[in-house]
Amino acid sequence: MKIDPYDASNKRLDDTPYQKENVEENAEENVAEISKNAQFRAIQPSTSILSFVEENLLGRRRLNELTNAGYNVKLSAPLDNIPFSKSIERERIEHAVFRNKLEFFAAAKISSSFPPPVLPEIAFAGRSNVGKSSLLNALTRQWGVVRTSDKPGLTQTVNFFRLASKLCMVDLPGYGFAYAKEEVKESWEELVKEYVSTRVGLQRVCLLVDTKWGMKPRDHELIDLMERSQTPYQIVLTKSDIVFPIDVARRAMQIQESLKKNKSVVNPVMMVSSKTGGGIRCLRSVLSKLARFTKP
Repeated sequence: MKIDPYDASNKRLDDTPYQKENVEENAEENVAEISKNAQFRAIQPSTSILSFVEENLLGRRRLNELTNAGYNVKLSAPLDNIPFSKSIERERIEHAVFRNKLEFFAAAKISSSFPPPVLPEIAFAGRSNVGKSSLLNALTRQWGVVRTSDKPGLTQTVNFFRLASKLCMVDLPGYGFAYAKEEVKESWEELVKEYVSTRVGLQRVCLLVDTKWGMKPRDHELIDLMERSQTPYQIVLTKSDIVFPIDVARRAMQIQESLKKNKSVVNPVMMVSSKTGGGIRCLRSVLSKLARFTKP
């Protein structure tokens, strides 16, 4: 009697080739996943990366430490401990360029609509929902200027923001998962690729990577493009507050090692949390040098 493997009422599936194949496939997937996790756990971060994580209070379970240190954890980015958007309080931001008012001035769906490259530009790229808009707000402490959402794919144009006459911050559409048709997402990705590979005045691309998940194939595609076009880029790990501190350090070490032969990458890997403010001051310090030493 031949057993139909698709018959749900059939109880004798344990000796069919169909089930054996599924069991073997699942077992191989589980082994691969366990092996991947084991390799990640075996990563030994450098002393400098571990020190950065500790000094900037990155990782989960840090709210108690922030509270004990006197920070107001009810504020967004409490490590800055500056109330929202008040100009007099922004004077306390340590790097002058980020004290300036962040102003939206242009959006483009096609490259011919890009504004003239008058100011040095820093672009923020990455997968949908990786936290590009949140990071822009955290850097300038002007919450709400750059629109944020829990819905991936909200940014559908290349958006340009001016910091006085010092710097232009560019929010690029996210790639990967988004609430849009495939042909629309493809057009976004082509626009991002064209911008990062041909834009005059582009000083650096901050490639944002989710700390928990690490780099994905689309990230590597963009990196390959920037290597070919010799576009300087720096990896910024986001959402570092949702994983343990040691895993923040492991992820930074993993990425830094994987890109050590690349010529256009700017080290070190930065680690931030727009929610707690961890690492934000250090990123400001790195990016402010581009405005200071580059002629408009």
